[in-house]
Amino acid sequence: MVKSHIVLQKIYSISQKAGQPRLFIQNLPCECASFAPGEEIYIWVDEQEKQIHLQNKPFEGRDEERVHVSSRTNATGIRRPLIDTAKRTFQSIIAIEDKVELLVYRFEDFSRITISPLKFKFDSMEVTSSLKDQRIRLLSISAGAGIGTSHFKDTGYYTPVQEIELEEDSADTLHQNFPNSLVSNCDIRDCNLAVQSDVALVTLPCNNHSSLGSRTEDMFDNLGIAAAKILIHSKPQIIFFENVPSYFNSRSFTDLKDLLSTDFPCWTKPINLESYDFGSIAKRDRSYVVAFKDEDLMMQFRFPSPPKKVKRPKLKSFLEKVEDQVWKPIDLWNASFKAKKEKNNAWADRSTELTFVDEEATLIQCVPKRYRSQSASNSYVLSTDKKSWRFLTVNELRKIFSISSWFKFSKSTPLLRVYEQIGQSACGLVFRAFANEIARILSKSTLRKGPDKSIMEIDQYGQLTMTLF
Repeated sequence: MVKSHIVLQKIYSISQKAGQPRLFIQNLPCECASFAPGEEIYIWVDEQEKQIHLQNKPFEGRDEERVHVSSRTNATGIRRPLIDTAKRTFQSIIAIEDKVELLVYRFEDFSRITISPLKFKFDSMEVTSSLKDQRIRLLSISAGAGIGTSHFKDTGYYTPVQEIELEEDSADTLHQNFPNSLVSNCDIRDCNLAVQSDVALVTLPCNNHSSLGSRTEDMFDNLGIAAAKILIHSKPQIIFFENVPSYFNSRSFTDLKDLLSTDFPCWTKPINLESYDFGSIAKRDRSYVVAFKDEDLMMQFRFPSPPKKVKRPKLKSFLEKVEDQVWKPIDLWNASFKAKKEKNNAWADRSTELTFVDEEATLIQCVPKRYRSQSASNSYVLSTDKKSWRFLTVNELRKIFSISSWFKFSKSTPLLRVYEQIGQSACGLVFRAFANEIARILSKSTLRKGPDKSIMEIDQYGQLTMTLF
């Protein structure tokens, strides 16, 4: 049997072309399959299994069709592959406007894309195993661009096995950084495939709970039900939740907790932690909850606490010397801000104490998704003559967020979106503290068999002490 590995799952709706069901396979699936522009691709319509297969190797003994990979240059000037074809033979497999599941398989010497009607059952999921790397297997739900996942991986104890994310440009970055993990590019309510995991990282969208969002608390768009289904079937031992504080007081979270209560009966109460207290110069007030499969794991868990003495860096340790940096006059910013106040704009009453910060600053405001806007709630770099300001660069924000050098944003992602992806991410200092603590208790349950024991120690004065572990 030929060995294969699934690297991408994508769920989307079929459009039409000249009245026929259209296979419009855009950039990411083609790149995952290593399909190159101009390359000839072989298509086999499997009537029996109701699947359409496309691969860069002829099908032996099959009645196949052929198509060439096309390409398109995106906004960043990068030429990316795509396949756009509509054939009458597809009608027996897929229908216009129906949802389909696209899977990308990698074999030893070729790749295959398989498309089939979406098979979805409300009470069950297909579950697959991961690769042979037997570190702690990490599942990420609403993974974003994967910065939170990267913080877990940076501890050296975790292997990412699946990331579920709706936005395609974020899925692009996920695949680039975790090429051996399954990236599920879909709405989590459509997700029908889970990978067995040990730990799940859940960072559901906070838009409906944040002060900057709609504050509807997921009343009209509840993702908790879908998240619960994935978590139950992927069977992690521990679930780590991160979100804005108000999320954990919402009906959405209590519903999710209720659905998980049978499989995860042990929970911590939410704890608010500020990244600044852990040594970051950027504020990021978030709440965290951890759920456990059993009581033994929960009783071993200890919330990370901020270091007692933090040697906090100054902003200048993060700044780059970039000659072509764009500086803007402060006078114009102040004039715009004053005009807002005259119009009774609510944001005009915001404090500007941390809006413009010089290189000696040890505290800046939380970096939001909309950082590239001009708002008093952002922090900008102040020039030495205090007459101009500029945005922090992506590389500067990478260092502030403790994003490792190995993590790469897709070159196909526009700069504004990269800023947004960073603004939606998490502080590496706090995440790594949790990741290490979770790894500690899982290692303890695995490496140490039997009941807790005591350790005896003797000090330089001959005093004997006993500590229970």
